[in-house]
Amino acid sequence: MGVDDEALTRLKLPLNATLLENKELDEGEEAMMSGDIVPEISNAKNIMDTFDETSRIRIFRGMITNNKGTEKERISEAIATFQRIGEWRLEHPDVMIKGLKGEDVLHEAMNSAVGGFDKYGHLIWGERLGDIVKVVEYPLTPDEAKAVRMKCMEGIRLLQARASKERGPRRYKQVYVIDLAEVSLGTLMTRPKVREMTIAIMGAANAFFPETMWKCFVLNAPFVFRSVWTIISPFIHPVTKEKIKILGGPSKYLPEMEAAGIDLDAIPEIFNGTKPLLTLKDAIASLAPPN
Repeated sequence: MGVDDEALTRLKLPLNATLLENKELDEGEEAMMSGDIVPEISNAKNIMDTFDETSRIRIFRGMITNNKGTEKERISEAIATFQRIGEWRLEHPDVMIKGLKGEDVLHEAMNSAVGGFDKYGHLIWGERLGDIVKVVEYPLTPDEAKAVRMKCMEGIRLLQARASKERGPRRYKQVYVIDLAEVSLGTLMTRPKVREMTIAIMGAANAFFPETMWKCFVLNAPFVFRSVWTIISPFIHPVTKEKIKILGGPSKYLPEMEAAGIDLDAIPEIFNGTKPLLTLKDAIASLAPPN
């Protein structure tokens, strides 16, 4: 699974050694973490204890190394990010073993599936966006849907961590695939509650999982999607937006994915790959309960 430099060379892609994901923080970065960031976090000991080493490095990379803005701005964003995520972790210690209202409804609407790995070892996670109206009418509030979504994303994080532990090297990012073939963009544009729910699912939860996206492929995107994109994109971090490719049907997106180091047998079959279907719900169920 993944980490195939020979294939990356053929594809003229950067090699695995160029990725920061497996690199520890250097002396200067650790000094910034311990001197400029952690002291400014409220309840710092308990907050920082919620992060494993990979998450600590990932968030630092996302907010400091790979971020934009002045050093002061990036440090401020790092402090706020550790604070926000740590508080959520303290409030939800049993999120992976506790059932949440509307989980099945949201899973059905999102059609989430887990695939294989790209040539770097990044997990492929795909969704075919369905009827968000059913989520609204269940009913779920945007905050309730956001909680379910965060559980899903925590599951993806743990699946990637498990794969890295079994295989090595460390990877904490994933390839995200979203298929718009079945979504009703008209409903999204004309019904404020549906639009609010979509933003809560697709945008707001991402603030709690920074620096986890390697690439994003938007499939079967109709022309009107550009209007929808203007609604969603303000809720997506600028660095993340640069990783997103908006594409058409299989004749467009499969070559693009192959060129990015993703083999057909790593792509779930619902996206015209050959990887047998494994729903995100079933993949999460395969995780051992957290310690």
